[in-house]
Amino acid sequence: MSLLSNNVPPVHVTDDRVARSKVWVAILVHTNCEHRAASQLEKLSIESFVAAQEEMHRWSDRMKKIQRVVIPSIVFVLVEPQRFNELKRLSFVRGLMTYPGMQKPAEIPEQQMQMLKFMLGQSDNPVGFYGGDDSMKIGEMVRVIRGPLTGLEGVLYRLDGNELHVCISISELGWAHAQVSTQDIAVIRNRVIDK
Repeated sequence: MSLLSNNVPPVHVTDDRVARSKVWVAILVHTNCEHRAASQLEKLSIESFVAAQEEMHRWSDRMKKIQRVVIPSIVFVLVEPQRFNELKRLSFVRGLMTYPGMQKPAEIPEQQMQMLKFMLGQSDNPVGFYGGDDSMKIGEMVRVIRGPLTGLEGVLYRLDGNELHVCISISELGWAHAQVSTQDIAVIRNRVIDK
């Protein structure tokens, strides 16, 4: 009689490399080389993500789908901290984003990465990125309750006059944002905004 017939789940064995915890960091690459860098990282078995959004572009003679990079010169990498030095030595890596005044790479929380991926994949409107300082006027925490971004939580603010946008913070980089309608959002009560 086999052990599996007694409803004992099979044991999954991982080697030391898989068992180590990985963190998201942002690497700086040359402009317009984000996808090429991600491809090179894939060849090295390093998971990466380029913040890009699919758009239709019209030329005089045709329409074409393109991947517009939302955060230029940045590729997000999921890697073990022990591999930071390896990343720095790659010819296409200009540097790793660090905490201000420190040498240590800035770790981006998994939740922020998941929200960014969701926003890029689901928004009907172009997603923008504001990489400025914290002087941006931010407002109430909101949750999108209707439309393709349903479930996304972020901060509501006005851009270009009267357009309302919901934005999410990406640690040490800035804010990703997408336009929303007042009918599609609800204020989240009793929520503290981290600056």
